[in-house]
Amino acid sequence: MITFVTLILGLISGVYPIEVAVGGPVAAVEFTLDGAPAGRLAGPPWIARVDLGPDLRPHELVARALDAEGGEIARATQWLNLPRPPAEVGVVLENDAKGVPQAARLTWQIVNGVNPVSIGLTLDGQALQVDATGRAALPPRDLKTLHVLSAELWFPPGVTAHRDVAYGGEYGSEVATELTAVPVRMRPGAALPAPAELAGWFTAGGRPLPVAATENGTGKVVLVRVPAGQEILGKVLSRTRMPAFPVIDSRMRLGPKDRVRFLSLASSFKISKVPAELFDLSPELAAKDGGLLTFLTLSRLLREARGKERRIADAVAVAGLEASAENDRRAVVLVLGGENKDISRYGPATVRRYLESIRVPLFVWSLYGKDTPAALAWAASGQLVEDISSIPRLEQAVDRLKAEIADQRIVWLDGRHLPQAIALGPEAKGVELVTGAR
Repeated sequence: MITFVTLILGLISGVYPIEVAVGGPVAAVEFTLDGAPAGRLAGPPWIARVDLGPDLRPHELVARALDAEGGEIARATQWLNLPRPPAEVGVVLENDAKGVPQAARLTWQIVNGVNPVSIGLTLDGQALQVDATGRAALPPRDLKTLHVLSAELWFPPGVTAHRDVAYGGEYGSEVATELTAVPVRMRPGAALPAPAELAGWFTAGGRPLPVAATENGTGKVVLVRVPAGQEILGKVLSRTRMPAFPVIDSRMRLGPKDRVRFLSLASSFKISKVPAELFDLSPELAAKDGGLLTFLTLSRLLREARGKERRIADAVAVAGLEASAENDRRAVVLVLGGENKDISRYGPATVRRYLESIRVPLFVWSLYGKDTPAALAWAASGQLVEDISSIPRLEQAVDRLKAEIADQRIVWLDGRHLPQAIALGPEAKGVELVTGAR
């Protein structure tokens, strides 16, 4: 067996050490990245330096355990720069010289780096004792029949990670149906047919992909707000009488099924094994809570960042990841202020390309017009920047956002695919794949 010890939960690029744990008669481990060779290890320690490239892109990282003749014993797959659970656990068997499992070792990772408060491991329903290193001895079992190891870890403040591993009998037979959610944008007057009628509409690598389902569910907007709520309130309402606020705000409400969350610039978590920036998210806001004007001018929804040096572009990249996390209709909105120094690892052009690759539209709104340094930096990346310095201009920007969310649909395709590998087939009509904002 083989499992990843290095579990990458955040955004990553460049060259990083990737560690795997193996069990059984493994002579070598080969890595591939998006199907191309990415490294080979001929023995322990099972740590390879994998080059993920300088750009932010979704990747499929595969580790293959090989025997002495080069045959594949097992493989593990890790999807990078795509939404993942906040905590994950891996299970690897430790075998004796005869290939009989003697122990199980758990590896785990969680976004905030905390240790589990409780670890549960069972074998065929029987509880096992797990030591401080995550290792548990396995009682003898008849390997002619199938046995199931189930691991469940609990992390504060209420996050769980679960994994099942089967061995014996039909060794390695883990059955799972995977689907890929793809956002499409409907053209005026068009509608999606039933899934059975979508044959030939979508392809990957030139091969047609079966459509499992379509839906028009929740819309999700993730907001990255640089200026404080009070600053936005004072600017956009400078020529508007306050009694008009409720009327104006009602015109800026999203749909009844749509949700808004803020991503904070104030704090981030750093993964211990692989550096990656992850930012806090606010609770969800719905149309019943107000319109975009109310949301943008809230002052205490999230702790405000201090100082002028902020990771704005990095936060936008993470916002894109969060916007696609639950496979909803989606968009990211960045609200810029005046002089904002950005100390991000990634620049606006890199982040814009990343959001396009994961099919999340980006809207950039500037409170002080299009000629501020921050607005010019995003415009230089090819991104449209909208002036929201007054109520009429803010309303126009909100209308574009509402139209984008309303026109999106989610198509579920059979199999797991990189989002940038999916294309429209020759039979597609009245739709386009979502990349940047229209």
